[in-house]
Amino acid sequence: MATYSLTAITIGSFALGESDKILTLFSAERGIVRAVAKGARKPGTKSSGRSDVLGANKLLLAKGKSLDIITQSEGMESFRPLRNDLQRLTYSLYYAELAQHFGTGLEQESEKFFEFLLCSFRAQSDGVAEASILCLEFELRLLQQLGYQPEIDACVICRNALTEYLLATFNFDLGGIVCERCISNQRRLVREGSEEADLSAADLNSSVSPHITPMVWKRMVLASQSDTDVTQTKLDGIPKASSSPALIKANQAARRIIQAYIEHRAGRRMKSLDLIAQL
Repeated sequence: MATYSLTAITIGSFALGESDKILTLFSAERGIVRAVAKGARKPGTKSSGRSDVLGANKLLLAKGKSLDIITQSEGMESFRPLRNDLQRLTYSLYYAELAQHFGTGLEQESEKFFEFLLCSFRAQSDGVAEASILCLEFELRLLQQLGYQPEIDACVICRNALTEYLLATFNFDLGGIVCERCISNQRRLVREGSEEADLSAADLNSSVSPHITPMVWKRMVLASQSDTDVTQTKLDGIPKASSSPALIKANQAARRIIQAYIEHRAGRRMKSLDLIAQL
């Protein structure tokens, strides 16, 4: 029987029969793979602990008729602190759900995306910053890797650089922030029935976020700077790792906008967000 090895993170699972599981894995070698873990639902077996969602393992798989079978598993990282922190665990399960949805088709970039997932789970597990701040960074980096990076530095219509005095709304269809001047201009053109309008009357009132405040915008800009040291970056004197009530509130508002954009791209509701809303 042909075999192959994988280095993978378990991002989902469901029961199969009385004692087995089907695991959804994101691997460095092949991207998303689904495989059977025999006996994984039996308490006390080696495979039970190494088939947990969010675990990283080195695996040996045997080719099967419909699904491949995990024959050996060597644990790499279990991110154990997550199991004792409901908030960080819930955010990490959200990461896993996003990986399941958007990870299909990333075979050519699987190693890079695997490292991205691994580092993201480590950051939550190690508690390097407040959980929701790390989540916003994850969401924006995910969008960047998928080619859906939102336009938050310049107006998505006029292309002029944004400042805290020109902010209006985030348009999900256009994929970025629209400045106040363009919103006013678009409303005028729509009223006049001009063909030059980039937005229809419906676009001006739907598929847009509430008004973006300067603090919320700054959180988006800061979180999007993924090529910098995430624990040291500052914006207007505000440490990124700070967890002041005002910063957390602004971060939550920024996340609601980015999450709505992610769901707009995905075309469906992310179930993990219901759990996060209950925290």
